[in-house]
Amino acid sequence: ANVVLQGVEVATCGQCGNFQVRIPRVTKLHRAIARALMNSPARLGGAQLRFLRTYLGLSGAELGRYLHTDKTKISKWERGGRIGPSTDRLIRLLAAALDEELRPGVSAVAAHLPHIADDPDKDWELHVDVETLQASFLAVRVAA
Repeated sequence: ANVVLQGVEVATCGQCGNFQVRIPRVTKLHRAIARALMNSPARLGGAQLRFLRTYLGLSGAELGRYLHTDKTKISKWERGGRIGPSTDRLIRLLAAALDEELRPGVSAVAAHLPHIADDPDKDWELHVDVETLQASFLAVRVAA
């Protein structure tokens, strides 16, 4: 899933034309993205795994210990290797359980697990409003 931030402020220099994006409450925004990824409608991809791992402050080796694998396998997944359905679900629950702020939502993540789809012809964009921190997924067809 690509992440699209809505409601960001963009300041443009009148002289040179350069612009600067201001993203408020980055820590809360990261938490909102992590929460949304745990409830993603599709299996996690490498970029989503990397985001969750770094959000939790884990090295590849540390995450590997939780998943009973090594950092090489974690790296392979993060570079685009296919994450199995059981591992995907374990990663979601682990992310929810390890973050104190997200921990109350573990049961909601668990209730969502049976609804995760595995449609290779569909990709998802995660849209997050930076002011309200509301997130939603929009289906995007993969080009043939």
